[in-house]
Amino acid sequence: MYFTISQNASGQYYWNLRSANHQIVAGGETYHNKRDCLAAIELVKGTGAATPVKDQTAAGRTGG
Repeated sequence: MYFTISQNASGQYYWNLRSANHQIVAGGETYHNKRDCLAAIELVKGTGAATPVKDQTAAGRTGG
């Protein structure tokens, strides 16, 4: 399993939890900034979880 963080057409961030076959298992609401979206992912992960987060936003793809 892994998380993805993406941006919608309005520029808001959202996350999805995906299974090994890339199907969406769970998703969150939208957030105005990436920091809040990442914080929500951490809450879902819980302490000590090593579930990876794949950044699919434009900034994440370009390394910014």
